[in-house]
Amino acid sequence: MESKNVTAEVLGVREVLLDSGAGELTGEKLADIASAVFSADSGTSELKEILDGWGAFSKPFDSVGLANVVQGYCWYLLGDLAKAEELLRKEKRSEAGYYYLVKATLGLQRLEDAAELVADARSRFPQSDKLQYLAIEIACRLRRDEEAQKLLAKLSGQADTSAEYAYHQGLIFESTGEYRDAIEWYRRATEREPEHANAFFRLGYLLDLHGDGDATDEAISAYEGCLKITPVHANAVINLGILYEDRERYHDARNCFETVVRYYPENRRARLFLQDAEASTRMFYDRDQEKKADRQSQVLKIPVTDFELSVRSRNCLQKMNIDTLGDLIMKSEQELLSYKNFGETSLKEIKDMLCQKGLRLGQGLEQKLGDPSSSRNPLEATVSPEVLDRAIETLELSVRSRRCMERLEVKSLRDLINKTEVELMSAKNFGMTSLNEIKRKLGELGLALKS
Repeated sequence: MESKNVTAEVLGVREVLLDSGAGELTGEKLADIASAVFSADSGTSELKEILDGWGAFSKPFDSVGLANVVQGYCWYLLGDLAKAEELLRKEKRSEAGYYYLVKATLGLQRLEDAAELVADARSRFPQSDKLQYLAIEIACRLRRDEEAQKLLAKLSGQADTSAEYAYHQGLIFESTGEYRDAIEWYRRATEREPEHANAFFRLGYLLDLHGDGDATDEAISAYEGCLKITPVHANAVINLGILYEDRERYHDARNCFETVVRYYPENRRARLFLQDAEASTRMFYDRDQEKKADRQSQVLKIPVTDFELSVRSRNCLQKMNIDTLGDLIMKSEQELLSYKNFGETSLKEIKDMLCQKGLRLGQGLEQKLGDPSSSRNPLEATVSPEVLDRAIETLELSVRSRRCMERLEVKSLRDLINKTEVELMSAKNFGMTSLNEIKRKLGELGLALKS
């Protein structure tokens, strides 16, 4: 591994690309390209310049087919999957070309197309372990768990030594919801191959969402492992930045987002999170302002038992399961008066108590007033149930957004579109960046939040 990095650093992007155009296109040559591109801040811009003049640059290549595969791979590295797919579709005779064609299609979220392509690729290159493992990943993404396990069984001879085997066994356990086993197999993959970026990413992801005790510390360590690996694993570095933010390490978070933007300038998520991190950095020392912004949320959590109420009022609230001021403002005057032994005197007492905190009865219900039919998102009547019942995980949201979904018990797209912007924004650590992310993801499916 060290020799590859040294070669990439000495030769530079142009030299490494020219070297890849002669002889057999090996995995080592492709790794050298990635290492050269991402080892310097100017690597990606230099590669784009080369791609802009690719016709003249690639003339020394041994063949047009080889030039197409290398060019497609370069677009894949830069994140332009559509261009990569267009070029690589022409070169299915090359194992490397076919492999990255499937990867590009998978990255474009066309899972069924990717499954068909990988099946054809495996028939052409039946001895390719890389294609076999890629087929397992696609089967997991499609929730075809039995198929994935059968495919992995054919590679059982690698079970005790291969990082790829351990990683893909982790994928299968994760797909079936056996998160503890998945975490253990991802750990094995990183131990067997300290530069397995995908294993570090999945390990950090699961530890953050499903780990116990000090799991967040290990999740951070796993994501930090991705910082040392090229090419940059954008999602891992973004998630690391979010965890840094949660710990108020705003400068570290900003560095993470800046790293992604430096290598992938078109990454919208990284740009949005960078804006939030920069704002947080500027506000870092303004603790009074931060506390003031959170005041209303804290007020709503105040127990009603903190106030000097009459025995009758206290008993009535207790029997109605009203524990906090937040619970109380979800009730109207009519609801309270309809309760046994609750009269005008108790009502005035309650209203005076709320007034002290700038609140009033029914305040929390205002968004739900009106036609009863408007309580559900009208899109439910026009969108396919198959789409609405998709698990929220299929949106592949950022860590922060996923945490919000868990807190709000949003498990499907149907649950999500029946939330308002205000409901989402009220969740802890959920800001405009996460809101914009969710609105964009829903928009791509023709969906929207409830207005």
